[in-house]
Amino acid sequence: MARDLHLSRFDLKYDIMHLPRDARARTIELLGREVAPRVRELLAAEPAGSLERA
Repeated sequence: MARDLHLSRFDLKYDIMHLPRDARARTIELLGREVAPRVRELLAAEPAGSLERA
């Protein structure tokens, strides 16, 4: 869907103010180390069915 809509940016907003400092740091770390790279990987991958259309 992101590719179909030509999205190039995602903003994530969530309330983490009630989490302890260590949990907030871990959340941000996971977003940067695991989530963002995986999203980039998925968006860079060849769309499913693209070979069928060629």
